[in-house]
Amino acid sequence: MSTNQTPASRDHKHGPGETESAVKDGKSPPNHPIFDAIKSGMLVPVQTAAEDGPSVFSLRDDKGHTPAHWACLGGHTVILRFILDNKGPVDEASNNELGARPIHWACVNGHVAIVDILLQAGVSIDVVDNKGCTPLIVAAQYGHTMLAGYLMGKGARLQIVDRDGDNALHWAAFKGQNELMRLLIYSGFNPRQRDNYGQTSLHLSCINGNLTSVKELCEQDGAELDLKDKNGKTPLMLASGRKHQDVIEYLRRQIKSKNSFIPKLDLLSIAFGPPGNSKVAILFFMVNVLCWGYPMYIIKCLPYTWYDLMVLHIIFFILNIVMWFSLFHASTTDPGYLPRNVPEYDLAIKQVAHFDEWKQGENPLSRLCHTCRLVKPLRSKHCRVCNRCIKVFDHHCPYIYNCVGYKNRVTFISFVTCVGTLGPICMFLSVYTINNYMEWNWLYKLYMAIMVFFEITAGSLFIGGMWLAAVNLTTNEYLKHKKYKHLVDENGKLKYAFNQGILNNFLDYFHIKPLQEEEISDQIMITTI
Repeated sequence: MSTNQTPASRDHKHGPGETESAVKDGKSPPNHPIFDAIKSGMLVPVQTAAEDGPSVFSLRDDKGHTPAHWACLGGHTVILRFILDNKGPVDEASNNELGARPIHWACVNGHVAIVDILLQAGVSIDVVDNKGCTPLIVAAQYGHTMLAGYLMGKGARLQIVDRDGDNALHWAAFKGQNELMRLLIYSGFNPRQRDNYGQTSLHLSCINGNLTSVKELCEQDGAELDLKDKNGKTPLMLASGRKHQDVIEYLRRQIKSKNSFIPKLDLLSIAFGPPGNSKVAILFFMVNVLCWGYPMYIIKCLPYTWYDLMVLHIIFFILNIVMWFSLFHASTTDPGYLPRNVPEYDLAIKQVAHFDEWKQGENPLSRLCHTCRLVKPLRSKHCRVCNRCIKVFDHHCPYIYNCVGYKNRVTFISFVTCVGTLGPICMFLSVYTINNYMEWNWLYKLYMAIMVFFEITAGSLFIGGMWLAAVNLTTNEYLKHKKYKHLVDENGKLKYAFNQGILNNFLDYFHIKPLQEEEISDQIMITTI
């Protein structure tokens, strides 16, 4: 890839780039009705349009595409099988500059079932368009990890490159698809291979600015930091040209560490966190409490109000002890990291081509994490910040500088409960002290505003957390339930698949009586984690 090209100009355009825009604008090619019928995705209109004879499937629209192109782009398996039953062509290139075939269009949208049908019909798995792109390369361009895994399992050749010398790994790096990159490297791609412009996967990841991809290439694959492309650009120069600040800081630290004989302490990273995982939120909380809240309480409040509000002060002391213990535990405890590099992952990858679920439109690889190389259990998820898969993943919280998962969710909710309870107490003590013994000024008002901020944040987390615990959902499941078929009912609304009643849900949440696998409804179909 040329470093002078913009990302948009490098996009390899198949269906969407040339013709899908016309469809989105409501402009259909003024041709035979077969094209509009196929775009509708319904078989009956296609059958009606095909009454003119099977020859309609050999027609071209005004852009030079066949009906099979549109069936593949839309993922219409029934229509594609109908075309095959009528001896229609499913492997003809478009009559245009790119010359993409239907299988390339299927890869644009990641339709594994369509690709499976085409391969069974005799379409070559390594067929190239006029720019030298195979289905595997197209799948990488559009970030379809599962389709790439399927194609490699079916025997797609890894050595093929496009006219610019870019293979699937180069494209995955350029598009910032770090999970796909992990799968490709695991499957045999060389992260140090150069394209025609002298660029490796690290160069292209720096152009994209995906910090996780850059870190994994440097730390796991030993990518060369100072390697120049044919334009004399190093990865750091490419990242600097596009102002990817996190990547720039990371590369500079890596280069300093590499060139130094004496290990150096990165005080900025220790104090404020590494690039992409800032400690600002938790430091903001701790500085306000330790450097302002406690001194003001000890100096201004406690001496004047101890005898008047002794019980409230004792409650204040107890809640503070519980709060700091909860924060320490939630912040430092393993939230539920799942083991990496498990044998089940290797077995699943080796058997990818033999799963029958592809034919049914299902995805047997949906529970694989290609970064951690494991089969993800139910309700787990890969955290991009921690770069680990978490058991019963809830969310990544900057205020505890950790993920919230199965092992620390109890102390997390204890922490936010304490903060949410201490907020009103602190505000009452402040107002009582100022009204009776002092006068209001701008500094006290600023402190009250900060307390209100923390109270709203903690209160929202507490109320939301308790409601989710009551219905046995995680934050991730609630916010992204449309991604999980087992959490969506027949009307497309949220389905409480793990709800066992409020009492049992709370017993499960607080680890008093954990929910067993066999207690989960048999109708839950795990199709995407």
